[in-house]
Amino acid sequence: MDTLLNQLDDNLKELYRKALDADALLDSLQQQGHAKHQRIFADNKLFKASSNRFMPYLAETAEQVAAMRQSQQFNTATLQRVVQQLKQLHTTLAEFRTVVT
Repeated sequence: MDTLLNQLDDNLKELYRKALDADALLDSLQQQGHAKHQRIFADNKLFKASSNRFMPYLAETAEQVAAMRQSQQFNTATLQRVVQQLKQLHTTLAEFRTVVT
């Protein structure tokens, strides 16, 4: 279980820097009159968060990983949800970087 949690933590750490950079870029674009979107993930069932920045979504995922670590138990559905959230964040951040650069 510790190995799995460590892998999830590694993913969160990798996404943290990418999310910070993306949010800073979104702030800059918004100041220039761009980035007028309401939510990063429109009509998404994976996240409870609803934001026009990446960090709230990453924070939600990190909270779930922390809860699993604290309780030292998790069910398959929770793990699947966290993995899907991480995958969606990785994919969307990569696509965002491709579009912006």
